[in-house]
Amino acid sequence: MTVNVPFPTCPDCHGPLTLQYDADLNDTKYVYCLNAECSYDGISAGSVVSKEGQPARGWPRQNIDGRPVPWLAPIIGDRVAWASLNSGRLDEADQRRLCQVCGCSLASNPSAWIAVSQGEVAAGGAMHRRCMHLARTVCPELRNDLTYVFVEVHQSERANDWEAALARLTAYEERHGPIPRLLPLHA
Repeated sequence: MTVNVPFPTCPDCHGPLTLQYDADLNDTKYVYCLNAECSYDGISAGSVVSKEGQPARGWPRQNIDGRPVPWLAPIIGDRVAWASLNSGRLDEADQRRLCQVCGCSLASNPSAWIAVSQGEVAAGGAMHRRCMHLARTVCPELRNDLTYVFVEVHQSERANDWEAALARLTAYEERHGPIPRLLPLHA
């Protein structure tokens, strides 16, 4: 799918910005000013994204470059900054308890899921169970980094204070040993 989202300008010099993709990963978190004299460089793609042309809420997810685009992923120009998060949407998801994948409310669900790696909750927050399965399947970091596990969080734990969920994970591992890092993927 081709998108036509206006590319933002540099917040400092108002010159053109560009995404520079890592050839090995075909991904980026940053935009760069093309003005060699401008010092505003390596800007988080999620902080300069416009509201126009961003992924819609709900299902099915919009596909770009053969991948479903999470609601929090910023679209810059005609590309997705896959490794970045739309900072405005991230704040909205935190405040309104929205799923990072589909952008819909988590409020009516008794529980949601978070990705945890080495005791740290991954950026982006909670997800619906269906969205967690999609993220595990298509997100290269969640699929390939075997340190990630997914932890169920309850309605009362959703204020981005994941201490209770992490305590349950730690207690489980103390009783049963480390959770296997390679889990079967079920869609």
